[in-house]
Amino acid sequence: MNEVPGNEATFGDAPVNQTTGNQTAGGDALVEQSPAAYTPAAHTIAPSHSVAATTGRAGLALLAALLAWLVPGLGHLLLGRWGRGLLFFIAVGGLVVTGYLLRGNVFPPHSGDPFGTLGFLADAASGIFYYSSRFFEAAGPDVSRAAGDYGTRFIAAAGVVNVLAVLDVIEIATGRRS
Repeated sequence: MNEVPGNEATFGDAPVNQTTGNQTAGGDALVEQSPAAYTPAAHTIAPSHSVAATTGRAGLALLAALLAWLVPGLGHLLLGRWGRGLLFFIAVGGLVVTGYLLRGNVFPPHSGDPFGTLGFLADAASGIFYYSSRFFEAAGPDVSRAAGDYGTRFIAAAGVVNVLAVLDVIEIATGRRS
């Protein structure tokens, strides 16, 4: 039998030829297989990324990303990552509610100021919490005190954390991260 040098792995104490599956020497149970018994299909790895699988993953990633933005943690729940989903929901929700209770400023969608637009994008990234801000912010923002200024930062930080959660969902759904 032709043995290819360097193509051995060990099975216990006996080296095994990886091409043929035969033990080469030194084992108690030396098994000889004929080359006809070797089936290449059993030892080949099928490609895991077909066009249909890639399209399905892209659709799942898009849906999960949209849900993760809308309700923080929901994209992770869709992918079966219950712990991460709950963690992101608590983190984003906690930051937003703390910011609202400190009477931070929630930026409106239309602002003539570039920093106001940037603030709106950060706030809107928190998803459903942005749209519920009018419920929490009934008294209006109070940025005359340091607490109101900190509250504004908490609300913006919640949006940034949710953007990171959305990116994590995309990585998991496309198979780049386990």
